Amino acid sequence: MNRIVIIIIAIFVIAGAGGAIWYFFMQADAPIEDQTGENKSSLEESEFVDIENLSIPVIREGRVDRYILISVSLEMRDQDSKALGDEAFPRLKDAVFSQLYSYFSVQQSGQSGINVAQVKARLLWAAERAIGKGHVRQVIIQGAYERKGSSN
Repeated sequence: MNRIVIIIIAIFVIAGAGGAIWYFFMQADAPIEDQTGENKSSLEESEFVDIENLSIPVIREGRVDRYILISVSLEMRDQDSKALGDEAFPRLKDAVFSQLYSYFSVQQSGQSGINVAQVKARLLWAAERAIGKGHVRQVIIQGAYERKGSSN
């Protein structure tokens, strides 16, 4: 009798854990909805501000340690947000450059690779500071490349 109770409890625990894992993975893959409840997957309505091919030299000990080349686009909420982004493009580009320089300057020497999620979060924060909250849906990194600097 005790074995049957233990087996039933184990089955419930395993089923509960499996259900929880399934739920959280399905939530992570679900499309994000904004405050109005619209689905964000409709690309036909999306407006983009392209900030292409930004080259960031990472300087260590007075020399260029490596170069980061990154291509960024900002997905805007609507046509008005895109117009605001185009109007404030110099301020927006400066905020993006400042965040990228700041991010790569604090990385450990010898550390390679780009943490895309962290870069996207910082760039979204910078864009919101430059043109206001609620205008940028998401930051899209189209390409990020790293090249070693000269070894003089």
